Amino acid sequence: MKRLYTIIILLAMITADCRAQSLSVANIEAQTGEETELVVSLSEGTLMTALQFNLALPEGMTLAESDVTLGAATNGHTLNVETLDNGDHLFVLYSMDQNPFMDGELLRIPVKMGSTSASSNGKLYTIRTATADAVSHTCNDVSWEITTNINHVSSPKTIKSTYNLAGQKTDDMLKGINIVDGKKVMVK
Repeated sequence: MKRLYTIIILLAMITADCRAQSLSVANIEAQTGEETELVVSLSEGTLMTALQFNLALPEGMTLAESDVTLGAATNGHTLNVETLDNGDHLFVLYSMDQNPFMDGELLRIPVKMGSTSASSNGKLYTIRTATADAVSHTCNDVSWEITTNINHVSSPKTIKSTYNLAGQKTDDMLKGINIVDGKKVMVK
């Protein structure tokens, strides 16, 4: 019975420890096709010596794995990034010397926005942390908003020639079927 209480207390400490740590990603807004950065930060995570998470980006957004940079909070950690079969990315930060993380910026992840205008969410999931005494924790997923705005507004095409069905040139499109630049266009 004493062993059961010890396990319950240990699980409560793990849960409390995981909830005290806060991994976050700032919301981003950029133009279609524009390159920007996801900034992953950590607060109250100074007991952690290792961190692993999966990154899910919205469809159309791409990541340059080789250009990910470590922030000051990594405190000399090593980073491995791998693309998973489903297209998501696995990030692993660890220290062979078991250095704890500091609070602040962990990573700057360069991304290129998709080609469509949209607002969607990115997600860090399957977040696992470890401490120097090899206690591991699983934390809640982290989501953030990504807003992609249209990069440019194309000007309307100049109409070269408009004709009615009788073949007469008109200045304006009339109600019904018109021939515009050699194509039939219906105006209601």
